[in-house]
Parts: sequence; structure tokens; C-alpha cells
Amino acid sequence: MSEEKIIHQFKKNANETIIVKLTQFKSKRLLDIRAYYAADNGDLRPTPKGISISIDLIPELKLAIDKAAEEWEKELPRESKEDQSIREDG
Repeated sequence: MSEEKIIHQFKKNANETIIVKLTQFKSKRLLDIRAYYAADNGDLRPTPKGISISIDLIPELKLAIDKAAEEWEKELPRESKEDQSIREDG
């Protein structure tokens, strides 16, 4: 893999976008999750805020995110859980 491949991106706030991409450094394949900001010319530029991990660690990262989501869902008020369920069901 010689190119970067953007997997997903989303707005973090009015000034930053989170970009998740597969990349390569010194022949090692990596998953990079990083905050980007819009430069004066409109191009997105990376900030130091983010992580790069070996793609071999993606299952561990997914497990951690799944656990965080479970904890977050426990903290949601009952009404929010019902609203979320309605949106997911259609």
C-alpha cells in the first residue's frame, strides 16, 4: 500500500475535522486517527492531536471503542435511549 486511504471523516467542532485513514510509514501499515484544521487556502492540515497504530492493533482499538460505547449508552437518559432506538429501527 503506497497511498493513504481515507476511511472516514467527521466534524469534531467548528474548527476541526477528524480523519481516519490507512497509511504506511517505513513499510509498516498504520491506522491514523487525527484532527485536521482548515488552512487559510481551505486545505485540511493535520494537527499533532491524534494517534497512529499498527493495523494489527485495530481489533484491540475496536474492542476499546465498543466498551466505551457500552458505558456511554448506560449513562444515557432513558428517553434518549428510546429516541435512539426509534432512529435505528427506521
